[in-house]
Amino acid sequence: MVELLGIAGMSIGGLMCLIGWIWLIVLGFKHGGALWGILNILCQPITGIIFCIMHKTGWIPLILIIVGSIIQGIGMVPLMPSIIREMESMSR
Repeated sequence: MVELLGIAGMSIGGLMCLIGWIWLIVLGFKHGGALWGILNILCQPITGIIFCIMHKTGWIPLILIIVGSIIQGIGMVPLMPSIIREMESMSR
């Protein structure tokens, strides 16, 4: 049951990151041109932070990416005991 909660947290966090990433890519192409769009594809989240500071837009998708990453990290915590057990059984 706890592992299911961890998988759900990682899935929700990953989905939030994906939505924020695509949103920032669209904003990059729309407000900054092709260069910002391509840089947002390749170098996220550093480019996203720089884009938001320079263009004063895109803060919501950037926050979505950051919060999604935190939720993914928290979702991994319940999975760690089972991962450690699997690794120990593989080394024997």
